[in-house]
Amino acid sequence: MEASRWFWIHCLSPLHIGAGEGVGVIDMPIQREKVTEWPIIPGSSIKGVQREHYRAKGQDTFVQKVFGTQGDQDGSAGAVVMTDGRLFSFPVASRYGTFAYVASPLILKRLARDAKALGVSLDIPDLIEESSTLVTMNSKLVENDELYLGEFQGAAKKSQQLTDFAEQMAKLLFDDKQSQTLWIERFVIVSDDVFQYIVTMNSEVTPRIRIDHETQTVSKGALWYEEYVPAEAIFYGLMWCDRIDGRNDLSVRHQLLNQLEKQMYLQLGGNTNVGKGRVSWRMTGGERS
Repeated sequence: MEASRWFWIHCLSPLHIGAGEGVGVIDMPIQREKVTEWPIIPGSSIKGVQREHYRAKGQDTFVQKVFGTQGDQDGSAGAVVMTDGRLFSFPVASRYGTFAYVASPLILKRLARDAKALGVSLDIPDLIEESSTLVTMNSKLVENDELYLGEFQGAAKKSQQLTDFAEQMAKLLFDDKQSQTLWIERFVIVSDDVFQYIVTMNSEVTPRIRIDHETQTVSKGALWYEEYVPAEAIFYGLMWCDRIDGRNDLSVRHQLLNQLEKQMYLQLGGNTNVGKGRVSWRMTGGERS
């Protein structure tokens, strides 16, 4: 795929990309992929927030070229395409090391497929025993080879191959040594079944109320529950540059992508006025002048 990049989203506070009203206990669930039931960040949400980020800087011409113009009659698509943000690792509390960045064999297989589409090489671990739990060589998550993640307890194997992969990914995900080290020491691969349970049962569910200003008590019927992706979750996606003003010049497309900020701090989703949805957005790969 020509003129393409990775993007990575690191949640710095809980994230709520709403799916409308729920039919179960959770009144306002998060959006999830239909086939995996993993949390997802729609590409439209990512592009919309970035559009406003650049517009606030007065870069209207750049905004129109990259993100397109709005309107039913004279609207046009922008030159940059962004996929949905797919889940790469999900955080969960750990008895040792406080918390873990959890992934699974299926996560890595989908990442490998997307890397191939992007035309880049990732040294993804060859997981022969997909039911095993793997940690890095200097992991903070194990004691006497035992691992405790939320309600999950089991034996873990230290893997040099996983360590090499974690070190490779750390350079893509973070630009500071402290965050890279924290990631490497807390990255773990669990089985697909365990991962599915963790992702399903370990989202944040927060009760919200509305106060009656006259009585200073909770308004009748004004109690509801909102679901959030926890802070420290990491998503990834692909982006590429399409034709610009009808031209398919590869060097021009690379130049446009290189004009985008390589890293920015944004707020996605709902309840941003109470600090939710703070994320770090980072673009890597394909640098070319």
